[in-house]
Amino acid sequence: MGSDAIRLALISPEFPAPPTSGGKKRTFHLLDALARLGTVDLITFSEHPEAETPQLLHAICRRVDIIRLPEHSRRLLPFLIRNLRRAARGINPLIDRFSESSVCETLWRRLHHETYDLVVLEHSWIAHYISLVRDVQPQARIILDCHNIESDLWRQYYEHPPKFWHKLAAYRFWRSALEQERTYLRLADLVWVVSETDAERARALAPSARVRVIPNGTIPLPREALSANVTGPPIIGFLGSLDYPPNESGMRFFLDRIWPAIRAAVPDARLMVIGRPSAWLLRRARTDAHLFVVGEVSDITPYLRQWALMVVPLLYGGGTRMKILDAWAHGIAVVSTSKGAEGIHTRPGEEVWIADAPNEFAHAVIHLLRDAAERHRLARSGYERARCDYSWDTIAERARHQVITLLTGNDVSL
Repeated sequence: MGSDAIRLALISPEFPAPPTSGGKKRTFHLLDALARLGTVDLITFSEHPEAETPQLLHAICRRVDIIRLPEHSRRLLPFLIRNLRRAARGINPLIDRFSESSVCETLWRRLHHETYDLVVLEHSWIAHYISLVRDVQPQARIILDCHNIESDLWRQYYEHPPKFWHKLAAYRFWRSALEQERTYLRLADLVWVVSETDAERARALAPSARVRVIPNGTIPLPREALSANVTGPPIIGFLGSLDYPPNESGMRFFLDRIWPAIRAAVPDARLMVIGRPSAWLLRRARTDAHLFVVGEVSDITPYLRQWALMVVPLLYGGGTRMKILDAWAHGIAVVSTSKGAEGIHTRPGEEVWIADAPNEFAHAVIHLLRDAAERHRLARSGYERARCDYSWDTIAERARHQVITLLTGNDVSL
């Protein structure tokens, strides 16, 4: 099949532009990779389609269809009622959100507009759409792109709930995600995961599934654009949305158990947080003059160029942390927990400093703030790892190769 003949559709549960979160970045760059193979249509979802910016994708996509999601109130009482009902029914919130009949009917109609050779489903939340796609597009091959193994993530929520009363609901949602993945991973023609760790998990859930790794990536800066020695009070950075539970849990862990020791040893140190903030973090910032909450930004580079190092104090989570890759791409040293660096090809002590206990984490940060040579050595090694293994250009070529071999019937070996 000639590449100019390939007709592709990508279905994403979130609008991927601007790419301000890890999930959006992956979807955005995969869209760009697929567009080099033929024509690609994006079908996506939003509570407020009129607030999205489809023009950001016009250079990539032939067509952008945004399906309106029923609005769900963020107020506490409706939120609790909605999720108590889900827990009682044993249906994961994200799976439930994208299973509403009006949403499925609209997607069914949109898929009738064209004939596709390939349909890519982003996130296992919408793996149940495989059946719908098979019905409407029987000739299309289907790739399920799993940003996380959701059942493993919900298992961690169950084992480490933020509040003890969350445990029962987390158990129900874990079992729902487990059933979803066991059922649908094997039905896709190809399953993409972000790391070998997640590949092992996916194969354990669905031994017959055809699983391949397409890692998360970054865009390394040119060497000459890397930050020079940062002057002034040292800035420690954290990158990530605080409405993602692993990020909020990690930031609480850092501020409560690590940050005081750093402040005592390096009194002029600052902490900068980039990403959608939580109410808790904003309250904390009002009482700590050394904590700066930037919020979401369209370009992280001007901020990261101010950082001395990045911290990734995550205690649980799924997939791989793009924040580490982005730090490396900007020539910034990283201190992370083992869970924070999970799934990324790295050598502890070479590209990243791994520390799990609070006192060890604080010691690592203090040492690197005081020892510029060691900090720069770590940063240089991380930059080379990002450039060699995690450039989106390299990953895009790998993804395109897998698509071509899937559509031509050859074995996918990369």
